[in-house]
Amino acid sequence: MKKGSLLLSILLPSAILVACTANSPSPTNDASLIATTVAATLSAYPTATFQPAAPAAAGPSLADFTDKVLVGEDDAYAVYLINSNGADPMNATGAIIVYAKAAKLVYPVTGSFIFGGATIVSHDPAGKYVLLSNGTSTTRKTTVVSLTDLKQAVKDFCISSGTSLFWNDFLIFDNCETFSNRPWGAGEAPGITAIDLKTGLTTDIAKSDLTHQYAVKTITANTLQYAETSVKSETDWQDPNSQATTLQSYDLSALGK
Repeated sequence: MKKGSLLLSILLPSAILVACTANSPSPTNDASLIATTVAATLSAYPTATFQPAAPAAAGPSLADFTDKVLVGEDDAYAVYLINSNGADPMNATGAIIVYAKAAKLVYPVTGSFIFGGATIVSHDPAGKYVLLSNGTSTTRKTTVVSLTDLKQAVKDFCISSGTSLFWNDFLIFDNCETFSNRPWGAGEAPGITAIDLKTGLTTDIAKSDLTHQYAVKTITANTLQYAETSVKSETDWQDPNSQATTLQSYDLSALGK
């Protein structure tokens, strides 16, 4: 029982006894006497003062960065260049911030970043990573930023212009392998690579060669679906009708073991 409640239970019978032995108190005066006696007694005991918790310190807002230049964005995040060496984000070096549109949060990212060409922005479903694909050709420099650590997750690496997909803390992508027997571009003949965004370690899921190349398609649960394109002879790359494409699968749970 609290101190105030215990004290009240002790005082009330005494107050009532005093009121009953008096010669002429009215019921109203009895009540006033009881209330006055209890209030006076309780006031002799200190009471704790409620102190609300201090509000958490507010982070920076987008308006705080007056020199920002938009580098690229997707539906959830916008990436801005700040303190850069030039106003053109297609050819500049500087720090970046990542802006989460729905939450209206700003993530200042540690480090300096180099941009050369248009930047494509994408993110993982869990909101832990933002990917910046930068360049002017079908093979592009890729930077992955960790929103948990507020820094670049792993060293820059090269991806082909095909699909790249996040799975847990991995990125699954078409790599930048080339073979001179391909009759297009720089001879792009991608294989499929998984990179661990925690450690930077890579795993070859499907390696291209003189007669095979691959392309990431979809991920369902722990299963990667990818396309395998092959020819019987190296010269068959010259003829699209001589190329056969089949759908393959890979169990991603094998990664990291």
